[in-house]
Amino acid sequence: MKQENNTFKLIEMSLYAALIVVAISFKIPLPSALSNSFVHCGNALVALSILLMGFRRGLVASSLGLFVFDVTYGYANEAIFVVMESVLVLLIMEGVYRTFFKRQPSQLAVLVLGLVAAISKVVIIYWEFVIGQMFLGNPLKQAMAVALTGMPASVFTAIATAILVPLLFYPMSKIVGRYHPIGQ
Repeated sequence: MKQENNTFKLIEMSLYAALIVVAISFKIPLPSALSNSFVHCGNALVALSILLMGFRRGLVASSLGLFVFDVTYGYANEAIFVVMESVLVLLIMEGVYRTFFKRQPSQLAVLVLGLVAAISKVVIIYWEFVIGQMFLGNPLKQAMAVALTGMPASVFTAIATAILVPLLFYPMSKIVGRYHPIGQ
């Protein structure tokens, strides 16, 4: 029975990774001076992964989905950075979820975690752009100003994440709940 359970978990993580790839595939490109950015709903599914499957399995599934998308769609040079950004976001979410909500998916917890995911992703991307500009030789103030020009897609994606996490959690938790307890 244990082997069947492990096989199911691997299949679930693989399907979830594929769902993330499909979600990001439906993207709206936005002009940016700093990156090849676009608006998508993949970050919402990344955030939902730890709520639905627990931290470890959610982290693996979402990292795999992001990596596969980036490699498949020509963003291989950015794949590791995207995965690292999402690992940081999920670590922040997990810290908030454990500390303030004791890993209980109440309506308030899901709403707050959607906001935490959205805000932390924007902040991480902003500072990634700032550091990139400083490596190019720009002083801090100029790097911060230039970094703002690369943020529109990230902000719109964050808005989509903050809205979609609470909207998608309950229907998705009904499906996942048929096969295992939510968050495990």
